[in-house]
Amino acid sequence: MTANEVKNLLKIYYDIPTMIADEFATIRNCEIEKNKIALPSVNLSGLPGGKGMVGDRTASMALADPGRYYDDEIRKCSRRIAKLREEKNWLGVALGKLDQTDRYILELRYMGDPRNRKYHRRPTWKEIADKTDYSESRVKQMAGAAILRLAMKSDQVVFSGMVR
Repeated sequence: MTANEVKNLLKIYYDIPTMIADEFATIRNCEIEKNKIALPSVNLSGLPGGKGMVGDRTASMALADPGRYYDDEIRKCSRRIAKLREEKNWLGVALGKLDQTDRYILELRYMGDPRNRKYHRRPTWKEIADKTDYSESRVKQMAGAAILRLAMKSDQVVFSGMVR
């Protein structure tokens, strides 16, 4: 994982539960819509059968299983859910291994306040420096080093339930 990927993951860390809930909502919607499918029967004789009747084999094969598109979307959503859960677990464990000051700087700069995600403004480096009693350049340096440490730990395996 690159440093930019780590930054992007930090930015969405507190939004991941909402993203997972959205994926589950999509799955539920796909299942509901899949159960609503009612297509006219397919005419396999090859002769035109009137309005709504398909007479060629290609169209017959395409309409043979219209629910497969919903099944494909459900599988994609399930993969995205698994990926989001894995990333949240990994980042939770990795952040737990950082120094408290480094984690605080990353939270201020990238993650934001978990209670107020709707109107989030990232503080400037100067504001972060004032809160941590370090210089602005030192805060930037500490954040960069913490991001690189997280990027180097990205190959570690984390099992579910390891999040603090």
